[in-house]
Amino acid sequence: MAFVEIYKLQNNGEQKKIAVCQLASDGRVVCEGEEVFIHNLTSEGIHDYSNETRHQKLFPKDGQKFLENLKYAFRSAYLSATDIQE
Repeated sequence: MAFVEIYKLQNNGEQKKIAVCQLASDGRVVCEGEEVFIHNLTSEGIHDYSNETRHQKLFPKDGQKFLENLKYAFRSAYLSATDIQE
């Protein structure tokens, strides 16, 4: 199954994995990890970077499209997401 890992920069300079979001068999994305981060991710959603003109948000129920946009939503030195992995 396809998945994305999300990392947070620690004070000591190391990256800590704080979440894993995986495409489920029903097409939804299921995220596990730090509770507060997961709650915010699922309730607030992320910006749909593939559709700049509509300013839509994506949520885990949006499946593959949500997974694809995580790397654009989290691309700072503080929070970063991997490309989709298998």
